[in-house]
Amino acid sequence: MSQPTTRTTSTKLPGLTPREAVADALHRCILGIDTNDLTLLESAIVTDASTSLTIDNTTTIEGWESVQPLLARTFALVTTHVVTNVRVELKDDDADTASLSAHAVAYHMKPEDAFVERDASYTAGTLYFMDLVSDAGQGGLWKIKRWEIRRLWTSGDRTVVHPE
Repeated sequence: MSQPTTRTTSTKLPGLTPREAVADALHRCILGIDTNDLTLLESAIVTDASTSLTIDNTTTIEGWESVQPLLARTFALVTTHVVTNVRVELKDDDADTASLSAHAVAYHMKPEDAFVERDASYTAGTLYFMDLVSDAGQGGLWKIKRWEIRRLWTSGDRTVVHPE
């Protein structure tokens, strides 16, 4: 009988190429959200006043103190973010800034509705655009400084994520 695998919640994985290390910031962020792991989420995002989150080019939230409560609100939900088509722009292997884009489909559900037969979810197809910086204080760990989320489509119960 095989042993159960443990979750990979390490903030820094060994042996990543520079481009993989940039993309890993996105993966840590999403895994932190989907597993309700605030430490992992915070390892992926600059947690100071320079952080920004823009949604649909209409709402920009500035500073970690304002962004964090919005992201933490998803911790009350069951979420699955499927991220693909990640493209990393890195000038060279020694750069300390990078950008990336990705496609994501994000599923959101209230815990009490996670296993019911009827669909009570809110789903969004999105594009992510991120600017990242290498955090020299954490051994060059890449972190998201600016995150732009563009919703392409949504379906389901919007109040799951945006209670009125």
